[in-house]
Amino acid sequence: MTVRKAEKESKDILILTGGNLDGEFAAEYLRGKTYAHIIAADRGLEACRALGIVPTDILGDFDSIKERNLLEEYERKGIPVRTYPTRKDYTDTHLAVEYAIELSPSSVTVLGATGSRMDHTLANLSMLCLLAKAGIWGKIVDSHNEIEMLCGQVERKYAPSPDKKYISLLAWGGEVKGIDLEGFAYPLKNVSMTPDVSLGISNEIEGTQGILRMREGNLLVIRSSD
Repeated sequence: MTVRKAEKESKDILILTGGNLDGEFAAEYLRGKTYAHIIAADRGLEACRALGIVPTDILGDFDSIKERNLLEEYERKGIPVRTYPTRKDYTDTHLAVEYAIELSPSSVTVLGATGSRMDHTLANLSMLCLLAKAGIWGKIVDSHNEIEMLCGQVERKYAPSPDKKYISLLAWGGEVKGIDLEGFAYPLKNVSMTPDVSLGISNEIEGTQGILRMREGNLLVIRSSD
């Protein structure tokens, strides 16, 4: 399996970070895709090795890497390494996202952002908000979910997905206003959602397309397989 650095006109970025990563799923998901930058954040470097991916950038405090000589191996290849102290204000994933924003991408995909550490998972979901507010489309992908954050006045169109048929909506950090859903099993018209309700869970697209509109707030959109 190969993931190639894209030609100059591409502005998509891939981040591999240190959460749980299903290698078989990741290999299939990445097959044939190209990225302008491939950023390995801390233990995401081990994921790169396992997947046969050569990153363009490496960063982190590297406190989670089990193979201590792995970092030296990539340094010998001339890959830029940004090293941070273990006692720092931000997570390695946060640092990777901030670096990606500096590169002015059109999109950022993060693999390895979910797992058993719920604190890290929630913090990584917040990075989607950071990307959206910078005007960058971001998503977190694992073997069961594809997650994005919509901020402000937005319209998004979704095609049905046979392997991720459920679409759930969650208000993130406050009230979300003016939600419309068309082409869904459970349509909505000018609805507001707050974080303490489950109204948006487990919807499905009916027909060839679902349309989501919102007017204000931060909305987490999760497409799930089960």
